[in-house]
Parts: sequence; C-alpha cells; structure tokens
Amino acid sequence: MLAWWSHHRRSQIHGWIMKILLLDDHALFRAGLRLLLQTLAPAVEVLEAGDMDGALLLIARHADTALCLLDLDLRGQNGMSLIARIRQPTSTLGVVVVSAHDELATVKACIDAGAMSFISKAASPEQLATALRYVLAGQVYLPPHLFDSHAAEADSLKLTPRQRDVLAGLCQGLSTKAIARTLDLSEHTVKDYISGLFKLLDVHNRTEAVIKTNRLRLLREA
Repeated sequence: MLAWWSHHRRSQIHGWIMKILLLDDHALFRAGLRLLLQTLAPAVEVLEAGDMDGALLLIARHADTALCLLDLDLRGQNGMSLIARIRQPTSTLGVVVVSAHDELATVKACIDAGAMSFISKAASPEQLATALRYVLAGQVYLPPHLFDSHAAEADSLKLTPRQRDVLAGLCQGLSTKAIARTLDLSEHTVKDYISGLFKLLDVHNRTEAVIKTNRLRLLREA
C-alpha cells in the first residue's frame, strides 16, 4: 500500500474526509474531474487551483490534503519541476499526473520525479473512471495503452513473498533504509533483494522496475 494512502487511512479512522487537490489551468476540465471524483467517492472534498501559487496556498491551508491531480502543462511552468514543488511542503501528499502527453518517456520521467501514478487526458470517460478508482484505492495506475500484453512473461516471474514486499516498497517510492525498517531487515539484505529483483525483471533502476511491475501487474491482488 502506498505511503500517502496509509497515512490517509489512519486519518479516516478518526472520521476525516479525504481531500484531493486538482491543479489544472483549464476550469472546464477541473469541473469534469471534480464531478467524476465526487461520483466515485462522495466523501471526497475537492480543492481546486489554476496555478502553482494557488495550489501551494491551498496545501498550506489544508495540510491534510491526501492527493494532488496535477497537469504538466500549466502555463509558464516547467512540467517535471511541478511534481517536486507540489510534493515539497508535505511528504504524505501523493501526486498523480493527468496529462495529454502520455508517451512512455514522459510517464517514466514523471514516476522518476516522484509521481505515484499517471492518467492520460486522452483516456475515455470509462478509462478515466477506472484510473481514478485505482488511485482512490491507493494503487499505482499507469496508462495500459503504453504496454503490450505480457501475461506469459508475468506468469514466468515467480516472486517470493519477501521479494513482493521489497518490490512493493520500491513502487511506493521508499528508500532502501525505509524498506529495511518497514520489513525489519538490514539495509544490506534489502540491497541484495533489490539487486536480485533488477536482474529478475531485467531492469536497470527503480523507475524501470516500477514501470515493469505495473505493466506486468506483478503486485495485483490474488
């Protein structure tokens, strides 16, 4: 489970409403997204901003904001730097990029910059609803059209329970130290697991591991 979601779930126990910030400079798109979110999760409180200054002000006023749906194409802003800026005020804020630029290189760059999911603006209403359900459930979502079907490859990758735990930590964006602390393992042991996972998945870094894990749905619930 993602770190921001774990934090939010603890808050829900005390009856808090989930707050989601929409950061997009197109008011019409924000209105449609707000309506869809409120349909999928009536208990959600939706905050809106059309620029970065407004978003940071809302985050300061609503420190318990759980999630930010962010458009990369804000006028006058550098797309990737937006992710770091929006996450900087609070470590528990999850960032989901919602963008028309859904090429694989862009998706990889967003995940590498700290985004937890990526939703394409080219998605159909049904696909958008599915993506938001994943996000609201604390799961990583990536555009399925980017990836071919690799069911046979996924079936051939037999992960042990501990490998799955470490891989889940990577997908949450946790550091090696944080994974070790969470799993009550030494950092050296976790590094060995990560190295083994990279070889098993045939990837070279964490971003590639996250992308491939989601492409093959390796951590999907049984």
